Amino acid sequence: MKPKNCLIFGASGLIGRHLIRKLTKNNYTVTAVTRNSHQKAYLLKTQANAGYLNIVQISIFDEDKLRSLISDTDICINLIGILYEKSKKSNFENIHVNFPYLISKIASEYNVKQFIHVSALGIDDAHESAYANSKLKG
Repeated sequence: MKPKNCLIFGASGLIGRHLIRKLTKNNYTVTAVTRNSHQKAYLLKTQANAGYLNIVQISIFDEDKLRSLISDTDICINLIGILYEKSKKSNFENIHVNFPYLISKIASEYNVKQFIHVSALGIDDAHESAYANSKLKG
């Protein structure tokens, strides 16, 4: 049986590392997307069965590279989230709303079998929080 291809955005986070371990143990080939492979590659490689993990460094705002990655996957999982805004590009609106919209649109165009977006729990009543509002929109 051919292993399924799984693309994970935010793979170096807590959930992503555990997910890599579980997926590769069950014969899924995982492509882990990170913004800094030099910093995260060693940590990610220790989570996976040998031969089942590819680590790719890209900017999540590079639509051509996103299309290339998403076009060759069976499952697309978005775990990316930020707790505070760092710059004009790395803000709640871009990370929690615009990016999930973009990858879900691309996944739909390429008929990706499964698209999973993980957001946050317990934010329904936190309307005064920019973080919570962006997570709800996403």
